[in-house]
Formats: sequence, structure tokens, C-alpha cells
Amino acid sequence: MPTTYVDYLSKVQEDVLNQIKEAQEVSLKSFASLREQFAAYPGMPAMTKFEGFPTPAEVIEQSFDFAEKFLEMRKAYTLKVAELIETAQKQFVDAARTSTKTAKHN
Repeated sequence: MPTTYVDYLSKVQEDVLNQIKEAQEVSLKSFASLREQFAAYPGMPAMTKFEGFPTPAEVIEQSFDFAEKFLEMRKAYTLKVAELIETAQKQFVDAARTSTKTAKHN
């Protein structure tokens, strides 16, 4: 049983990822089965390979490389924003404490 919010969130994320992985495995098995059924038909033409165009795998690799770079950039930016918020919160608390101390001494 998760004991903290972070534990709970980690468990939910892990469960979601496991469900997605299971769904992907079922999907891949379906595609393989469909491919086998089509291969059983005689005279089925092969897919045309277009010269000069990337393969589907190359397009996917390039797209995910871009997405990874984008996510890393967003993560770095968001962490910097979080640092600024934490600094502002600390400054606010410090100013409030100073103001309270000053008010008590007057």
C-alpha cells in the first residue's frame, strides 16, 4: 500500500504503463496474425519500396529522437521554473517573518 503521495503516483504510473504495454502486445499479435493470413493468399503483391524515401522504422526513429530532445528541453525549462517558484516562496516567507518580527517589536 503506497504511504505517500509520491508512492501513490508512482504506483498509478507503473500500472498505467503496464496496461499500455499489455495493449501493445495484443496489438502486435493481431498485426502478426493478419500478416500471416494475407501471406497465405497466393499472388499477393509485395509492398512497393520507394527509392529515396526512408523506411517506416527510420521515420519512427527520427520522430522519437526529436520527441526525446523536446522532452528534455521542456524538462530543463520546467525545473528552472520550479526553482524560481521555490525561491519566490522562500523570499515571501522570509519577508513575512521579518515583517511579523518588526511589527511585534514596535
